[in-house]
Amino acid sequence: MITRHLAILLALLLLASCGESRNKQRADVRKSFRQFSKAFFDRDAGTAAGYLSQRTFAYYDDRVIPLACNEDDAGLSTLPPLDLFSCLALRHRYPPEQLRELDSLKLVLDSFERMVFPAGAPHFLDIGTIRITTPGEEATASVLLAPGEWHEDILVTFRRENGEWKMDLTSVFDALARKIEPHLHDSSLSRAERALYYLQMHENEQIGSELLKPRN
Repeated sequence: MITRHLAILLALLLLASCGESRNKQRADVRKSFRQFSKAFFDRDAGTAAGYLSQRTFAYYDDRVIPLACNEDDAGLSTLPPLDLFSCLALRHRYPPEQLRELDSLKLVLDSFERMVFPAGAPHFLDIGTIRITTPGEEATASVLLAPGEWHEDILVTFRRENGEWKMDLTSVFDALARKIEPHLHDSSLSRAERALYYLQMHENEQIGSELLKPRN
């Protein structure tokens, strides 16, 4: 009987310990996001960039920048929505010679210095409920997106890298793509042309049709 009671007590202590650990991890995730936000709004681009996961940088280096340099209108029109928007935004912001020399770190620093998020990435104003998906390694949180709407079904992922929680901006792309894709269907226009129109409407940027031309 004593042994059974001890086992139950140990199990309860273990559960309490796990709960406390998860609570601390959630607090650390929120602290990381707040530090990122402070650096971002202070225009401290280098510090803000340090709170992004390596997966974010890899996405721009390995996928988006090469596509933006090389794809024509037909190629762009086959891309998922956020890839498409990212490429269009890069072509708008950088002339061809600069685009060919661009890397993800420069892209992120340039964006943060202008107080915008990197090409294609939504601007997170805040995070909501935090869930630890893999203790000590990964967490997710709902997001508040500009112009100020909570999206409980869109979750940003935080990954623990080098002992710190860092945000993977690309983790929301699949969920956002499902919301955006219906706006890109038009039998009279290519998806790239529809995406261009969508960007003009929602970002209020005058992006010229030259964005859709092939790059040499």
